Formats: sequence, C-alpha cells, structure tokens
Amino acid sequence: MGAKRRSWTTTIAWLLVAAAVFTIVVVPLVYTIDAAFYKETKVGLSNQRSLTAIINVYTTAAYLETLWEAIVLAAIVTAASLFIGVLMAMLVCRTDLPFKRTIDTLVIMPLFLSPFTGLIAWIALGSEKTGFINVAWKTLIGPVWKDAPALANIWTYGGVVWVMTLFFAPFAYLFTSGSLRTVDSSLEEAARTAGASAWQTLRRITLPISMPAVFAAGLLIFILAAEFYTIPGVIGTTAGFTTLPWKIYLDSTQFPVHRAHAAASGTILLLVTIVGVWLQRRVTRVSERYVTVSGKGFRGNPLRIGRGGTVIALVLIGLYILCADVLPFGALLVSSFMKFSSATLTPEVFTLEQYHDIFRIENVRTALVNTILLGLMSGAICVVIGLAISYAEVRSPGPATRLLSFVGVLPVAVPGLVFGIGLLWTYLQTPLYGTLWILLLAYVAKFLPYGILVSHSGVLQIHADLEASARMSGASAMQALARITIPLIKPTLIAVFFFVMLQSIKELSASILLYSDRSQVLSVLTWHYMDAGNYQFAAAVGVVQTVLMLALVIGTRAIFKVGLERALGRGGA
Repeated sequence: MGAKRRSWTTTIAWLLVAAAVFTIVVVPLVYTIDAAFYKETKVGLSNQRSLTAIINVYTTAAYLETLWEAIVLAAIVTAASLFIGVLMAMLVCRTDLPFKRTIDTLVIMPLFLSPFTGLIAWIALGSEKTGFINVAWKTLIGPVWKDAPALANIWTYGGVVWVMTLFFAPFAYLFTSGSLRTVDSSLEEAARTAGASAWQTLRRITLPISMPAVFAAGLLIFILAAEFYTIPGVIGTTAGFTTLPWKIYLDSTQFPVHRAHAAASGTILLLVTIVGVWLQRRVTRVSERYVTVSGKGFRGNPLRIGRGGTVIALVLIGLYILCADVLPFGALLVSSFMKFSSATLTPEVFTLEQYHDIFRIENVRTALVNTILLGLMSGAICVVIGLAISYAEVRSPGPATRLLSFVGVLPVAVPGLVFGIGLLWTYLQTPLYGTLWILLLAYVAKFLPYGILVSHSGVLQIHADLEASARMSGASAMQALARITIPLIKPTLIAVFFFVMLQSIKELSASILLYSDRSQVLSVLTWHYMDAGNYQFAAAVGVVQTVLMLALVIGTRAIFKVGLERALGRGGA
C-alpha cells in the first residue's frame, strides 16, 4: 500500500511539473509562433491571417543578412570565449598555479556586471576621442608622437566582439572548471611518464576528457550571444551592421511596429537552437564514459608547469582580469561620480548627486526591491523544476522525460524580447498583466533551461550505483534522492539558484516589454537613462546593480560556505 501511495505521489508531482512547464513555457511560445501568421497594422496585429511576415523573414535579404550577422558574431564570440575561458580553467584547475582562490573569484567578476552596463563602462574607456584609455595614451605618447592614432575604438565590429567576449568568457570558465577539477590525475601522470610535457598533457588528455562540458558551455554561450541585441545594436548602428535580434527589437518597438515580423524572426532563432540542443544531446548520450563521481575514489594531483609556465599563465590571466574587471569596474565607478561626460578629469567634474538621487527617487527604490524579490523567487523555482526534470531524464530516460526536458530548454532559443511579446499576448487580458508576476513568469521561463542543463550535468556526475546501494538498503527512490544525490550535488543546486538570481538581476530584453510603473527593475532603469543620454546616472544605477550581485556572492560564501565559482563549475560538466 505504501509503495502504491508513493507511486501516486510521484505521478501527481510529475503532472504538476509538466503543467507548470506547459503554462510557463509552451503557451507563450505558441502565442509567439502564432503571431507570425497575422497581417500587421501600424500599431500591432490585425484579425486576419497572412503568410507575408513568414515569407519576408525567411526569403528576403533584409532579414537573412541580419541572421547571418548574428550567427557569425555569435560564432566568433563563442570561439574566443571558449579559448579564453577553457584555457584559464585548465590552468587553475589542473596545474600548480598559485593564488587559485583569488583567481577563481576575479575571473568570474564580469558576471557581476551586466554586459549592457559593461558597455557603458567601455564607451567611457574606449570611445575614440574621449575614452579614458585614448586620452591617457595620447597624453603619454603625445610629446613623442603628436598625431598618434587612438589606441582603442569601441565603436567598431571588433569593439562588439571585444566587449561580448570579456563578459561571456566566465561562462566557459565556470561550466568547464567543475569537470576539470574531477579528472583523475592518474591519466595525466601516465601521459607525463610517457614523455609528454604539461602543456601537451593538458591538450591531449585533459581537454578531450572535458569535451562534453566544453560543448555545453559553447552551446550556452552561442545561444546567449546569438540572441543578444543591446551591444550589437548600440554599437552596430555606428559600425554599419545589424543583427537579427536588434532587427527584432526595432520591429517590436519602432513605429510603425512589425510584430508579426518580429515573431517570425524569433522562429528562425528557435530552429537554430533546436539544432544546437539536439547536437548537445547527441554528445552527452553516452554519459557513462564521462562519469567522474562514483563509489570509487579519484585522485586530483595538479600538473607542475614550472616557474616559466607559471609566469606566462599569471600574465595571461592578469591581462584578462585587467580588461574584464579593473578597467570596466573602474570606469563605471568614475563615470557614476561625474556631472557630465568629460575626457579631462578635474575636481569640478565630480559630484555625489547621482547617488543622492538614487536613494531619493521613489522608482529607483521600488526597482531595487522588485529586482531582489524577482531574483529570489525565480532562483528557487528554477532549482526545484530544473532538478526534477533533469533527474528524471537521467535516471528514468524515456520519451516523456526527454520531451519534457527538451520543451523546458526551448525558451533559450527565443530572444527574451520575443518571448516577452508572447507573454504579453498570453496574459494581456488577465490580472497578471502589469504586475511582478508576469515578470516572474518571464524570468522562470527564460532561465529554466540553465537550471535543467546545469542540474543535468551535475546528476550525470553521480553514478547510479550510489543510489542503487541505498535502495538495496531499504530506501525509497525519493529517500535515495534526498539523502544521496542532493547532498552530493548541493554545490550545483546552490550554483543554479545564485546563477539564476544573477541573471534575473541583469535581465533586460523581456523586462523592457513587460514592466509597468509598479514593476520597475534596475536593468530597465539603466536602459532608459542611457537611452535618454544620462550616462552618469545610468552608470550609478549600474554600480548599485553590481554591488547587489557582489553581495549575493559574498552571502553565498558566508552562509553556505560555498564559493559560487566552484559550485557552478561543478554543475557545468
């Protein structure tokens, strides 16, 4: 009787999870896709059906060229981010490099600065005539080289790649470091015994073992970069190129609006990512060969790279930290204290007025509270649902569990802007419209894929024999999960929670469509202030946003005794 009751409980729980995923994910996606098949008016959609938007998006150069631009840009950013992130992860996790804990923290620091806020910082740093870097360069070299060219120019295609790579490389580092930390060093020692150098061992032994984690990281970075529209949009307008996500934003917001074309463009990105997710599933299908945590112990002795190798490694990592942490954080902080943009820093330029306004203006205070609440709720929901789906898929693979996992990951394929449109149309006539709850639905839908993918990787690392031993001792399936699996992947679950919180704090694309005066968030405020030309107040809000995210990481260490960089890294394998 007890077993039958547990079976019914499991079935009901699964039905609730499936219903939640369907409501949060599938319904808005259906509305989004359906919107592509309507005629357009100057202010929205008519009641008549039409294939005009689909035909235009899928066949005309105006859209296909922007799709190509988005794919090429995402591919370049992904390749550069993987090269930098994986190299740093191998050096930190598999060698005797010193200062590892400090490097761990500094490498992931860009995650605490939204890429859009980072753009504000790099505009202050790298503008051709007024950027801090160029002013300092010309001041230094001017006496020797009067007509020296600018050292940096952020308003170029290379500037887009540069800023995006700096802020996506930490994803590659995090999602590969966990796998690298658990590699059995006996394999590396065997290679060294056979005459391979430390660098050859890393390239021929360590890296191939971690390829599933590298591929998963690359997939996430590619998807994030392909849907990204703020940096390519703001800089691309000047640099002379347009990506599909920016085209979607223009179609959705500029008069006359082209909502059907925006939805049709979203279906293209959906198809591209479905292919990517399918490839990822193909790679991880033979998961047993990548199990790294089992009932048997493993060794993790670091490789010795020598004094020369240590110096080279520290210089390379130091350059990244300088460009990704020190310069943008410093520029953002300096800009937040300035009255106006100025290439010359004098006492007359600085003021505390921005921070005085932040604590005085009511909508800023409201946005801060809303941002914290949304982060907490979305993080908790994504942990629970993500673990349930990924655990069932790994331990009880079948058509139903694979389908639910696949559906749960689908929102990562749709730009947040387009998904926001779907949510808008879904809940426009309901009490949810204009409240925090519709933003919560958007955040859960958008970040649930990361909860599933990271939890999936964490569960893959726990050998099923451990749970089988507990079952043989009389434990139920739920007891084995609660007492064996969850404690072993606790750092991964903590990582999912705080990763989703960090992403929620930075989320802009869906929020910009769904917010109201009652549901302001910090990211939308930053966008509006920058769009209005008030870079200094936007920088101040960005500083507050960054401090909030840093507080989360410090709290993670103090309360849970877990470093976010290591916790999330374990889930990325």
